[in-house]
This record gives sequence, structure tokens and C-alpha cells, in this order.
Amino acid sequence: MTELTHAIEHFHFIRPAWLLSLIPFALLFYFQVNRVDMLQQWRAHVAPHLLQHLIVQGSQRRLYSPIGLMLFVAIPLAIALAGPSWKQKPSPFATDRASLIVAIDLSQSMAQSDVQPSRLMRVKQKVGDLLEQRGDAYTALIAYAGTAHTVIPLCNDRNVIGHYLDALDIGSLPREGKRPENVFKLIDGLVSHTDVPTTLLLITDGMTENSLPAFKHYFENSQHRLLVWGIGKTQQTLNDEAVEGISSSIIPLQNAQLEALADTANGYYQPLTTDKNDIEKILRKINNAFALSEEESRPWQESGYVLIWPMLMIFLLWFRKGWTLQW
Repeated sequence: MTELTHAIEHFHFIRPAWLLSLIPFALLFYFQVNRVDMLQQWRAHVAPHLLQHLIVQGSQRRLYSPIGLMLFVAIPLAIALAGPSWKQKPSPFATDRASLIVAIDLSQSMAQSDVQPSRLMRVKQKVGDLLEQRGDAYTALIAYAGTAHTVIPLCNDRNVIGHYLDALDIGSLPREGKRPENVFKLIDGLVSHTDVPTTLLLITDGMTENSLPAFKHYFENSQHRLLVWGIGKTQQTLNDEAVEGISSSIIPLQNAQLEALADTANGYYQPLTTDKNDIEKILRKINNAFALSEEESRPWQESGYVLIWPMLMIFLLWFRKGWTLQW
């Protein structure tokens, strides 16, 4: 979409009621132009041969007259007061309010070493790289297994978040299991102070059968957005390795289930890659979500101020000698 197309599509008036002020201007212009005899009020008091010498000759039907130029002032004045706008201001508060919540799976399956050195260690490396690329943007960290716990609330210091990230370990939570749906109450508490949509980045290798309806219900009734980052090798990859003689007892990544989980929440699923391609895609999705939230929160920029200068230039004529006597 070009800039011109975007401007046309989003053009509107912030205070459209001010356009109604054109009605009294139009009525005044109409009655002023159609006055039949401007001298009628003086004929009863001044002799006709003297009256012609006591007035300033002028025609209300000429464009170059006070009443004619009044149109060039009234119309842009009404438009300026109505507040024409077609673009939004950058909000200094949107960056502070938009946030990312990273939920990391600490169940036993994340200790598997199909991804070297282990799934959890690879998650720490990936999240560390993601934090570096995001800079000091607000990020919270949640760890879950059978229960979910806030590791660090929203924080804009990636070094502090990195310290807590390094401390995560398998078996550190009180209950074993894999219940990602337990993070919802924590999310609501973490972002209860803002109405800006938040992005949940769920990093895991699987889910349970209860997760799908829980995620569907939550995101149908929430303004937040879901990104799912799958960690581990798929069954197809493990089968290919078995053909090559590399056998293992690894529990495969539930690739199809996690993709369905993202779809049911109208989210996005990204499997792990050996390079930084997955980080770039995740980061792009986070930034897109931030742009949408910023779009909703930014105020419209008023553009009627530019009309003030031509109006002031026309008003200078009212300082011209004899100008007001031509009404």
C-alpha cells in the first residue's frame, strides 16, 4: 500500500461537527450578496446628489471583496477546526506498554538430547539470542510443567532476565507434567495493568489433549496473541535417522499437535531450526504483534494546522485602507 493510498483510506475528521459551521457562513454570504440596495438606509437622510460622493463604491458580487474572500477564510477555517487526519502519531508510551511473555516447558521431555546439548539448553540459547535482538523491551518469564510459576515479571533489563533464564532447570517445579494451559492465570496477572495486547511465546515440545480446548477458549476471549516455538526432532526426522542406523528412544516433538494448537488460537507455529532463521521469524511475528497493538493505541495526528497560514495571509487584507468600508 502506497503512502497516498494509505492516506486516502484513513482520511477522516477528528471533530466533524465543526463542518456544520459552514451553514451560518453560507447564509451570511447569501444574504450579503443578494442585498438589493445598499444605500436604501441612507436615502431618507442624505440628498441623492451628495450620497454618491459619501460612499465607497464596491460590488459584493466581485470575488476580490471582503465578502468574496470570506469564503476563502470560512471554508479552510471550518476544515481546520474539524481536524482532518490521515496518519497516527508515534506513541512514546506504546513501547513501554507492549510486552512479551515467554513460557518455557520444564517437563522431563525437555531434558532429552536429540537437540544438543539438550532441548532445554537449546531453548536457553535461543531465548538468549532473542532477548539480545529485542533489546531492553518488556519481557516476562514463566516456567511450567504440572504447575506454572512466574520466574520474573515484566522487566526491561535483558541481563536480569538472562540470569533468571540460566537458573531454569528440569525438576525445579513442584509438580511434574505438561500443562501449558496453567499459564493463563499468570498472564492475566502480569498484564492486568494495561489494555495493550500481549504476545505469549510458548516454548515446548508437546501438549496434552486438554491443552487444545483450553487454548481455544482462552484466546477466543482474549486480545493476546500466541506464538508457539516447537523444540526437538519430529517423528519423521527420527525415522530417517533410524534408517541411517541412528536409533534412539527419544520422545518426538509433537509437531502436528503444536501447529494445531497455534491454529486454534489464530497464532503462529515455528519449529526449531539449526540456524537463526527461527529467531528471525519469531522476532518478526513479535514485532508485527507490537505494531498492531501500537496501531490501536496511537492517537491520530491532526493536520489542519497547515491551513492557518493561508488564512492569516488573507486576513492581512483587512488591514488595507478602506477594505472594511466595502462590506
